[in-house]
Amino acid sequence: VEVVLDRQVEAVYTVRDPRKNPKLRLIKIASTDHAAVGEEVEFIIRFDNVGDQAIGNIVIVDNLVTRLEYIPGSAQASRDATFTVEENESRSLLLRWEFAEPLEPGEGGLVHFKCRVR
Repeated sequence: VEVVLDRQVEAVYTVRDPRKNPKLRLIKIASTDHAAVGEEVEFIIRFDNVGDQAIGNIVIVDNLVTRLEYIPGSAQASRDATFTVEENESRSLLLRWEFAEPLEPGEGGLVHFKCRVR
């Protein structure tokens, strides 16, 4: 499920299993909805366990469009995560946060990073 509201995108991911009810909500917000070439845009991705059980092996991936250039060293996470960057198919970048610890029900966190408009 994805819903676009103003400058934010919200998605709730669920696993269909009658014995379990895992739900991970992701909300991505940009610091602006308009940016000119050379300007910086900050992105924040909020993630929350809105289900009723712990979720392990969480990986958040953001596939940048070619118009955005990741600013090295700007990625941060509020929880312990391994961050990697790799080139994607469109010759831009794929940003990836792999979280070490499970996310208990009601817990959440943030990742954020900056990009420059090409």
